[in-house]
Amino acid sequence: MEISTDDKDARWRVIANDLRAAILDGRYPPGGALPSEPELVRKYDVSRPTVRKAIDTLVSEGLAYVMRGRGSFVRPMPERRTILITDRDRPDLAAPGNHPDVQAFGWDLAQRDREVPLFTGEKITANRDVAIMLSVRPGHPVIHRRSMWHRGHTAAIHGASARLEINSYANADLLPDWDDPKRHAQYRKRPGFFYQSLVREHGPVRWMTLTTARIAYEDERTALGMDYAEAVLIIRRTMAHPNGHPIEVTEVKAPANRYEIGYHRELSDAPEADLTPQELADNGIDLVI
Repeated sequence: MEISTDDKDARWRVIANDLRAAILDGRYPPGGALPSEPELVRKYDVSRPTVRKAIDTLVSEGLAYVMRGRGSFVRPMPERRTILITDRDRPDLAAPGNHPDVQAFGWDLAQRDREVPLFTGEKITANRDVAIMLSVRPGHPVIHRRSMWHRGHTAAIHGASARLEINSYANADLLPDWDDPKRHAQYRKRPGFFYQSLVREHGPVRWMTLTTARIAYEDERTALGMDYAEAVLIIRRTMAHPNGHPIEVTEVKAPANRYEIGYHRELSDAPEADLTPQELADNGIDLVI
């Protein structure tokens, strides 16, 4: 097939469009091989670099992958799991006691033989992004709690690629007893204590949740086990004063091609009731935020 155009830039687009349509139509099944470079060169009467640019486009879109020496293949679509946004009691996802492995196996067993800790908590200084989130100046003291979740069913299917990264940021001025050893132990061991302290001292509070997506940074790809050019889903929930001033921000990062967003009030048969663990499992829900 000769491309009747003098626009060199359009040649790889035509090839990419044709292959994309064939993949989406099922003419090339998941895991199946795409035509080889020599085949595409002959079919479209183009150079190898033009063919490679078309294939690279499909790879960046998550539709294909390349195995060196073997060719290009259609990427199997992973099973999508759900992150549920609730308007009921918001769980403190960064609390160590709320980590699913701690709840399933107990405090000591969950942390045994871990090369990378499941969760951390420390006082840091705010960088530009954190300062904007919390409406403080860069360099202001901030309590940063980080938790990495490997959900059981998803991890069994997708291995290390199916991970969730949870970061919590709070203005350190609002919890002056964070550095007290006894209080710090309570913040770690009691799942609801961090939020209870903030609400007790600075409530009443309101909640704001925003969702966005972008191409993952290199450190995010490493942490979440993602491929190059995959998009990361970011859910940011803010606990704020009634006037909107932030108190604490929880940010969940997840691979966008493995997770989708659902809303508790729309998905639940009883919107005023919390879903049971069995209902969460039956509905493919890995996390409630």
